[in-house]
Amino acid sequence: CRMFSSVKAFEGQQYSTLKRQCLASGLLFEDPHFPALDDTLFYQGNRIGRVHWKRPQSAAYSRVLEQLEMGSVELSEDPHLFVDGISAHDLHQGQLGNCWFVAACSSLASRESLWSKVSVSVGGEGCA
Repeated sequence: CRMFSSVKAFEGQQYSTLKRQCLASGLLFEDPHFPALDDTLFYQGNRIGRVHWKRPQSAAYSRVLEQLEMGSVELSEDPHLFVDGISAHDLHQGQLGNCWFVAACSSLASRESLWSKVSVSVGGEGCA
């Protein structure tokens, strides 16, 4: 498909290379250009309270830690990013106010083949 011939990797990050490195090292990917910090999400400081950065496969572990540390409870015992496929209607902005990201994801979600090009697979390697 020639449509993707002009795609340029952001900051030299090639998905296939990063995935191979993570699988070989057994480490989960942490993006140095999009760190798990409040500054990454908010332009003018965090106005919604404490943010918990989570990975889908670690939900049970996170739940135990949260209950021990803060007494909070998970919203779901069995979290899923999408159920029965993906559509543009599956994405919601929430409280962050970064509608540009949700709009881009909604556009990609209208065609699952496009979404799969920018999202990690949910097969054997999960979101590692």
